[in-house]
Amino acid sequence: MPATAAEHDRAVAEVSHVPHLLAAAMVAGAADDPLAGTLAAGSFRDGTRVAATRAELVAAMCGGNADAVGPALDAVLEALHRARAAVDADDPIAALRDWLAPASAARAAWPHRPGTARELPVRVDDLLALGRAGGWVTSVAPDRRTVTAVRPVRPAPA
Repeated sequence: MPATAAEHDRAVAEVSHVPHLLAAAMVAGAADDPLAGTLAAGSFRDGTRVAATRAELVAAMCGGNADAVGPALDAVLEALHRARAAVDADDPIAALRDWLAPASAARAAWPHRPGTARELPVRVDDLLALGRAGGWVTSVAPDRRTVTAVRPVRPAPA
C-alpha cells in the first residue's frame, strides 16, 4: 500500500493505535465491577481483545507515533461527545440511531472487494494516488518499471 510516512502514521493511528487505547479504557471501566465482568459478552470481548497486549508494546507504539495518535484520539473523543449528546437527547433512541447509522454502514461495507488488477507505471505520484484510494500493489515487474495494482471496489452509497 503505497503511502508517505506521514500518511501511514495517520492511518495506523486511526485503525491500530487508538483502538488499543479505547480497549484499555473500556477494560479499565469494567475492571472493578464484578457484575459487569460477569455480564460481559461478545461485544466486550471483541471490542477489548487488544487490551491484553503488553503495556510496553502499546506504549511504545502509541508514544512513538504521538504526533498522529493525538489528533486521531481527538477525533474519537469528539465522536464520543456526539454520542454522549445523543444519549441526552429528547429522543435518545432516534438520536443514537442517527449517530450510529453511518458507522454501521461503513463497517458493513468493509473490507472492500478488490477491483480488477491493472498495470501501472512506477511513478511516485501514481503510486501514492493508488494508496490514497485504498489500493495496493500485488506484484512488481522484473524490470521494475511497472507494477500490478488493485483498487478496492466500494459499494454504491445507499
